[in-house]
Amino acid sequence: MIKIRIMVGNLNLLKLLLAAVLLCLATVLNAGVYRWIDSDGTVHYADVVPPAVASQGHSELNQQGMTRKTVAAAPSPEVIAAQQRSETLAKLRAQKENEQQQRDKYLLANYANVAELEAVFKSKLELLEKNTQSMQERRDSLKKRLETVKKQLEDIKDASQRKTLEGYVSEAETTLGHYIHALQENQTEQDNLRQHYDKDKARLSELLKKSPSSPHPDQSKAPATPRAEPARQ
Repeated sequence: MIKIRIMVGNLNLLKLLLAAVLLCLATVLNAGVYRWIDSDGTVHYADVVPPAVASQGHSELNQQGMTRKTVAAAPSPEVIAAQQRSETLAKLRAQKENEQQQRDKYLLANYANVAELEAVFKSKLELLEKNTQSMQERRDSLKKRLETVKKQLEDIKDASQRKTLEGYVSEAETTLGHYIHALQENQTEQDNLRQHYDKDKARLSELLKKSPSSPHPDQSKAPATPRAEPARQ
């Protein structure tokens, strides 16, 4: 009876040992072999990929030496920068296309033909030219007055009078600077208006040729104020 118990105990121990051996063998058989190429072009094989080369890309092989899995190399800083530039350009193109679509809608909603666009352009330009002329006249008048006051200062000895006139001269010169700046802005606005008119005229002509039946504003039902013009870049 004792011998039978010993034999059964040994048999159970043997089974446990056999199971452990089979488990280890299965682990070994399933263990991957990795292949990678270093910066010098040398091919390496190992059961573990070193951390230093993990980002360079590698292949996992099965027991027959066939590629089971491929891990791509991490993108270089140059590649990442190129991808970012490409994404930025794509966003800019999309933004430009959207702005053009909004501009097209504005043109078709407000002008039935090129003649109407030209009439609005001439009206805006005329207003800017009148503003320019008015500012130039005021600037020239102030310059003459300033020259007169400066000549008067040459002959005035009274300190109080000199202080008053000098204060006027300072203010007048500041105002002249404002006139010069305003005239420059006005001229820039005129130049932009002419440039945008040329583009809008060509674009409206193109749109009307493509879609001559596009809906145009009914002047009898037009609102008191035209549709808001999209902001220009």
